[in-house]
Amino acid sequence: MRTRAEEPEIELARRSGLPPWLLLVLPGLVMSFLALRVVAPVTDPDTYWHIASGDHLRRTWDFVLDDPFGASAEKPWILNQWLPQLAMSLADDLAGLAGVVWLTVLGTLGVLAAYYVACRRRASTLVATLVVAVAFLATSGSIAPRPQLVTFALTAVATDAWLRTAEDHKPRWWLIPLTWLWACSHGMWFMGIVIGATTVFALAVSRRVGLRAALRLALIPIGSLVAAAVTPVGPILLTSPLQVSGVTAYITEWQPPGANDPAFLAALGLVVIVVVDAARHREGRALQVLLLTVLAFVLAVTYARTAGVAAAIMAPLTATALTRLSRQPVRSISHRENLVSAGSAVVALAVAAVMVPAIAGRPGLGANALDAEIAALPSGTVVCNDWLDGGWLIWKHPNVRVTMDSRVELYSGEHIRSYSAFLNARPRWENYLKANRCSAVLLRTHTPVADATVARAGWRVLATADSHVLYVPLGP
Repeated sequence: MRTRAEEPEIELARRSGLPPWLLLVLPGLVMSFLALRVVAPVTDPDTYWHIASGDHLRRTWDFVLDDPFGASAEKPWILNQWLPQLAMSLADDLAGLAGVVWLTVLGTLGVLAAYYVACRRRASTLVATLVVAVAFLATSGSIAPRPQLVTFALTAVATDAWLRTAEDHKPRWWLIPLTWLWACSHGMWFMGIVIGATTVFALAVSRRVGLRAALRLALIPIGSLVAAAVTPVGPILLTSPLQVSGVTAYITEWQPPGANDPAFLAALGLVVIVVVDAARHREGRALQVLLLTVLAFVLAVTYARTAGVAAAIMAPLTATALTRLSRQPVRSISHRENLVSAGSAVVALAVAAVMVPAIAGRPGLGANALDAEIAALPSGTVVCNDWLDGGWLIWKHPNVRVTMDSRVELYSGEHIRSYSAFLNARPRWENYLKANRCSAVLLRTHTPVADATVARAGWRVLATADSHVLYVPLGP
């Protein structure tokens, strides 16, 4: 005998031509498949210094400090991502890089689950799964062993929470402690506050709530801002997102996306569906929906890095719009559906545990074949290095101090320009070596300055391997 709760899903199965059992297992299968795709050697240069940051924090518990790894940083180092860094450090201790990659699979499942729950509240299983897949494509360019996974997941959680508040006008005070955790995890913690403030503004302006209720709801983003100021980092955390503003011109992921970038096109597709729905249905024209859509659109077109954040905002909005456009029946999430999806996640994590040692146990970048030569350099040796290898050197060779790495916000614009002149062998490139008092140089063999360095009097090749060359001064 069919229950009333099962009837919409059976009707959906009939319309889609899919058997009900397949609709039941489909979300878990799709999310598990997408999460397992991240199992690969670690090629993100940020991953390595994140691990080293967690190691250093476990030794010192200093959250605002002078850079202990580099020789050229000119700004204080604010550990505004310390919670995931501790987790990465512990995973590395327990299982090496394989443990870090397994942790990334877990984090990716968390992102997908946050997307799915936010979508499934408003859409059928089929629609929610489709939207999650597109949203993940928009996010995939930023899926890596990095703390930013927390922002993608919590942006979806915050958007879902504020959409529900717009429906029932109930304050969700738990968003305040959630912001505290977010502020301990990633520099874009303020997105939850922006989403909340946008919603409160929309509800007040459209007179869906009275002034008193709006002021009460406004206490949540205000309280969230206070919560961010009282993390172990202290009030300086509030200004830490601005630290990168002066050097974004030198960071690839902080550039506008290309018109053919798949992540950008996926995020734009989510926006288009909501716009089409707004044109056809009055319900899609709610001021909150329109403002959040504009916010997501700006994030998608402004920076390549924020396409994933745009997708996290748009996922539940697109699920709602696509449900209206397709007239798909919607039912509440059943316990059986939750159990099947949770079981799929457990199986995916078990499969990942088997895969990662063989696939991701060794670094995916760095001069690994020169480990012995680099380790033999005297402690405190300043190395003029390719920025891609900076994090790897920090993690693997604590005996050296780098002059450049992907923590670009620690360096001045002048230093970055000088580094670029050095790397590309522009006139007076030698000034970089002198200014940073380098006593070793580690470059990739295809680097323009490599030949110039060889020709420069006073330097010799110590070793070449793994597409890298290590130079030291002439002499013993």
